[in-house]
Amino acid sequence: MPFANPFLKAVSSLDPCNRKISLLLESMKELPLYISNVVQDSEKEAYDLEIHNFQNYHFSDIVEESVDLWRRYVENTSKYPLLSRMAFALLTCFYGPKVGKQL
Repeated sequence: MPFANPFLKAVSSLDPCNRKISLLLESMKELPLYISNVVQDSEKEAYDLEIHNFQNYHFSDIVEESVDLWRRYVENTSKYPLLSRMAFALLTCFYGPKVGKQL
């Protein structure tokens, strides 16, 4: 079952509706294990700090919108560059040149 997949659970932690769920904090910390080329080892401590700050930050104008628009808003705050980089990497999908040919 796909919902039991630990990678998908970790990715679901990026959903803004899940921001205050404490269990997802650990999932967000695991994201660099799955996507190892986004956050370097030297940035891991700063990434963890960003996650904690993000979880505790009060966004005054929270609205329900798509995850990509929410991440753009977070990126524009410039407070969470590593988290924004991780979200961007997970929300953009490289599909390669052969995908169009298979249609």
